[in-house]
Amino acid sequence: MRVLPRIGKPTLKPFRHGWRRLKRSLTVPRVVVAAEIMLFAFVWVFVFSGSRRAALDSWGQRSDLVVTLLLAIGMVALHHALKKYFVPRIERYFSPVAYEERQVLFSLGQEARAASNIRELYAAIANRIATSFEADNVSILIRDEITGDYSLAASSDSSLAVLLANPETNLTLSRKAFTVKRVANLSTPLVIESDEFQIWERAFDAGSPAAKSTRTQERDVLKQLKAHLLVQVRTKDQMMGILSLGLRRGHFRYSQSDREVLTSIAGQLALVIENAQLAERMVVQEKLNRELALAVEVQRRLLPKHLPETSGLELAGFCEPARGVGGDYYDFITHEDQQVGIAIADVSGKGLPAALLMSTVQATLRSLAARVGGVGKGSRGLAETVSTLNRLLCDSTGGANYVTFFYAQFDPDTKALAYVNAGHNPPLYLRADSINDFTSLSCGGLIVGIFKDCIYEQAIVETQPGDILFAYTDGLTESMNREGEEFGEIRLRETLAAHAGRTVHEIRDELLRRVKQWSFGAPQYDDLTFVIMKVPLGIGAVPVERS
Repeated sequence: MRVLPRIGKPTLKPFRHGWRRLKRSLTVPRVVVAAEIMLFAFVWVFVFSGSRRAALDSWGQRSDLVVTLLLAIGMVALHHALKKYFVPRIERYFSPVAYEERQVLFSLGQEARAASNIRELYAAIANRIATSFEADNVSILIRDEITGDYSLAASSDSSLAVLLANPETNLTLSRKAFTVKRVANLSTPLVIESDEFQIWERAFDAGSPAAKSTRTQERDVLKQLKAHLLVQVRTKDQMMGILSLGLRRGHFRYSQSDREVLTSIAGQLALVIENAQLAERMVVQEKLNRELALAVEVQRRLLPKHLPETSGLELAGFCEPARGVGGDYYDFITHEDQQVGIAIADVSGKGLPAALLMSTVQATLRSLAARVGGVGKGSRGLAETVSTLNRLLCDSTGGANYVTFFYAQFDPDTKALAYVNAGHNPPLYLRADSINDFTSLSCGGLIVGIFKDCIYEQAIVETQPGDILFAYTDGLTESMNREGEEFGEIRLRETLAAHAGRTVHEIRDELLRRVKQWSFGAPQYDDLTFVIMKVPLGIGAVPVERS
């Protein structure tokens, strides 16, 4: 049974904890006041001791009170002078400079209004934070909306600012980087101590070569940024960026209040980044709208402005892109011998890329048609024209895009209509003597632009007065109503048959009215294009088709 208490081995741990608490409570003003008190006590004891005390007694009974009062007044004056002139300078060396959170946030707002562009704004914010917190370096990394990586956008360090001016500089933290994941998962700023880099270097040896390369790149970027404190710049939905701060002057640590202020600043910065990105998207969208308007105007000019002047041949065309700029195309080409070429095409895809390919088709066709000229009954000019067009498109696009294409050529002297259909919707040919008998013009070959060595055939239709050729793209028959039902070829044939006796312009207007009425309230998903040709009055033969 133990009677005496156990005597443990004394340690210095309680003294160390006490010393740490004392250091945390010590400030420069408190130390100065303590020194002043000690100085006052020393001077007072010095004055009122030894022979000096006897000398003071000879001055009178109240001499000690007068001297004490004079010493107190002198110490007050000394305290005022130290507080005003010397304490701020001493504080600068022994404690971080004081700042006001509201002043920092207000100055950031002033910088935002003064900046002329987003890069200047980021740089001004980084410099302002560096000045307020006396940080060795402050950098702002912004999340790339495409890759998700965080790239350096601004830095208060002059050497990094010079690197940013070089477009080849790539100071980026991958979205999969270890520190990025840590910052994203923390609600408080992440502190990176200097010895952590050494720990990482030792850990590199145990990883795979790919992981080692990734972590080495991450470490090098953080070292270049002099990163000591990483603060996530976050909106409600995602982390927009990272605010990186280096060590403070004198290696002072960031206090808890400092981190709270930096978190508040990062929240304001997140709004700045979000608004800046929104403004950039608006600028890009406005630029795109201007380019789109220009493309619409260019495409409009590619369509025929005037109808060919022939002996009574009636022609009409219509084209309405689904997205402002489309891939449908039609054209009328007049040859020197008064033969008239009629072309209609549907380019794969939509929007600006399809319009660019359409312009290539138009320029190539006009060049080839001018070279070939008129087409007689025994000629294979149309088939050769389409074959050449196919080969040139394959060379320019590499087979990545294709075009459905129909080209016909009418000879007003012989009333013969030669044509080649390259994978296009077969145009409808309506005979004047039988308004319900339609012929589909399908002779030709495959679509153009895919296979370089395609062979095409042409056919000739012997026309008679009043016959109608109607060529169209699938945007017409596939026009849908609000129930998702297509307009279809049956309704198209019914409309043509019912109005075959009218002019091509009247037929065009009536067909458009019926299609628009059918698809009213439903979005237009495809370009709407068609061409109408009506054979002039004169002597002609019954329409037959032969290769």
